[in-house]
Amino acid sequence: MSEAKPPVAPVLHPLDVVEAALEQGDVWSDEVRETMAYLGVNNHWPWFYSISETVGMEVSMLVDAEGLCFIDWGTISRVGLNPPKGATIPFQIWTHTHPRGNSYWSFTDRQTLAVASVAKIIRKAIVLGRAQMKESVWSEQPAAEPLAESGPLSHWSDELVQHVEMGVSPWVAEVEV
Repeated sequence: MSEAKPPVAPVLHPLDVVEAALEQGDVWSDEVRETMAYLGVNNHWPWFYSISETVGMEVSMLVDAEGLCFIDWGTISRVGLNPPKGATIPFQIWTHTHPRGNSYWSFTDRQTLAVASVAKIIRKAIVLGRAQMKESVWSEQPAAEPLAESGPLSHWSDELVQHVEMGVSPWVAEVEV
């Protein structure tokens, strides 16, 4: 787990530039982080997940109250929810991946959501797995279908896992040159 990074602008960089950085193991490059932010804010979740699976690392994206995007990378089963530099809470959304796995709220994820619930710092969470996504929404009142019957997780909805398709590549017509 690394030190928190500053926000990045969502920019879809040319695929060959992103692939070159990934081949060198440079997930922290501006091109990779900005592309991940672009994929996330534009709901290209299968492509966001695909890059995570390709490099074999979990990736996390936080979008703060002002719409700033923060990208963080970590080992499988552990991507940090590092306090981003310059972020304004509450976070609109926290998205992270489970490379080579399913979409579910792991023990670590549930701990993070419980802390976020008590601190009221995250409004929505998404976990991405292979061709899947699972969402959960926080509310002041206990959820109708909660992650837990009592405690902080009772404020998070337990949504069904959704199947997601790759669809058309965002690089077909959307690349900035």
